Amino acid sequence: MTSATMGATETIESYVRDVARLLPRKRREDVALELRALLQEELAAKAGAAGRAPDREMAMALLAGFGEPADVATRYEPRRPLIDPRDNHNFAIWTLVLLLVVGMSDARSGDQAVELFGVLALVFMAIAWFRARRAEGRFGWKPRPQPKPARAPRWQALLAAAGLIVFPLAMYVAPQAFWDTATFGHGVSGGLALTDAFVHNWQRVATIGWLLAYIAVWLAVAVQGGWRRWSRRAGIFTALGLGMMLLAHAAPMTGFLDRVPFAIFVLPGADAVARPWFEFAGAILLFGALFDAW
Repeated sequence: MTSATMGATETIESYVRDVARLLPRKRREDVALELRALLQEELAAKAGAAGRAPDREMAMALLAGFGEPADVATRYEPRRPLIDPRDNHNFAIWTLVLLLVVGMSDARSGDQAVELFGVLALVFMAIAWFRARRAEGRFGWKPRPQPKPARAPRWQALLAAAGLIVFPLAMYVAPQAFWDTATFGHGVSGGLALTDAFVHNWQRVATIGWLLAYIAVWLAVAVQGGWRRWSRRAGIFTALGLGMMLLAHAAPMTGFLDRVPFAIFVLPGADAVARPWFEFAGAILLFGALFDAW
């Protein structure tokens, strides 16, 4: 029987089947029985009002008022989105960090960005699925403290500032001297020596400036004994600037006008080892700053 020769009953039955197949198996039979009875009742009422037997055209007019089968199935069983709406901000932040990291560290980044974006989407889909499974019948919310309170122990901020001064600032300004001190002179001599091109490059000077500004924010928090609105904003701003500079180190370094790449370290192969760490540190700073901004 073709769709053109179907009667009213067959038309409604086909509609009910198309709605039911879009529902979870455990609900298909119940919904089909309910929807079929509802449609048949309304079709009979429509035929009685028209004073004639129901036909295909009358059934189609009735079904048009109900909407597409997918819309009706959604009304019976709303579909959960693949990514939980509460994760929209986090997904957007991670996507932005991913694009910045890949774009600044690899000239042939198109395919890599697509692959990582797919992995990121799958991770957030899995989070939504596990969260939905765990949340059924449970109240999972728990109170948590303010991450950057207005009143906080000064020693925490001082410890953070001291750690930044020792590493990475000292390590970045004079890596060979830092390594010799840390290993009591037993490290590889000259292994972390910087090239003259990098020492006098504006990017190194700018990175040191961002590091000092970032340290100054933590020292200000220590003096005030907590976070203020201006220090939160300054922390976000300096972390963004420092993160961008570190990501720039993950790509071949070039001069401002002269685009010929140069090495950071004198030792051959040291740049290849250091670049992933620059990329990792820059990504962490950017993610933290964007998350704080959100």
